Amino acid sequence: MDFRLGFGDSFGEETEIVVIDRAEAEREHPRPVAAELLGALAPTLDALRSGGGGAGSREGWIEELRATETEKRGAEAAERADDRAPLHPMRLYAELGQVLDRDAIVIGDGGDFVSYAGRVIDRYEPGCWLDPGPFGCLGCGPGYALAAKLAHPERQVVLLLGDGAFGFSGMEFDTLARHGVDVVGVMGNNGIWGLEKHPMEFLYGYSVAADLRPETRYDTVVEALGGHGELVRAPAQLRGALDRAFSAGRPALVNVLTDPSVAYPRRSTLA
Repeated sequence: MDFRLGFGDSFGEETEIVVIDRAEAEREHPRPVAAELLGALAPTLDALRSGGGGAGSREGWIEELRATETEKRGAEAAERADDRAPLHPMRLYAELGQVLDRDAIVIGDGGDFVSYAGRVIDRYEPGCWLDPGPFGCLGCGPGYALAAKLAHPERQVVLLLGDGAFGFSGMEFDTLARHGVDVVGVMGNNGIWGLEKHPMEFLYGYSVAADLRPETRYDTVVEALGGHGELVRAPAQLRGALDRAFSAGRPALVNVLTDPSVAYPRRSTLA
């Protein structure tokens, strides 16, 4: 229940919220919950499924959800196929989704750029999506990625980060290179602190300290640290750059220039 869900306010006032988690939360939830189910996730979900009745009792509900999601995804088709350069984040994630394995571990480390990923990148197994949670957005990604790749060296580990996030912990690509940890970073580089700049301009008509240097070559920084780097300026360049990054055998950064005029609409994950 982070900012994408209004810290819980996106749900109706009468909505009862049930929390399912592996361990007890360290802080209070943003809004009161009706129940907490703590423990191993798979047995918890199995118990909920068993208690919910037979398959016939939920088929209508599943079909309703599927129809709603299909409708919403259809409404985003134009953004997913957008040919603009610099790229629309939705086009970037549509292309990335085509090269991700079903068990790929995806780590989000950014503001607007990662908010799009939370809606667009599909997850099929537990533990395949890691982000900072509701209390922050930037800086934890390389550490998460390092741990994930060491724990699961046979799986794809993809670090999604904005250019602002790189400023917090980008030098950790040196750590990844020194230890031979081949994480693939995919950057949305729009030259701004998008999560701050767009809301400030909407509310006040101007922004303060929210501009970064346009088109900074973070990819060459990663190359200098011993990794593989590529710059992507147009959609047609993206797929090849992603394929080369995943086959590089060393930490990589695909530095994708994205359109700074595109603002995340503050909507939640579709499903």
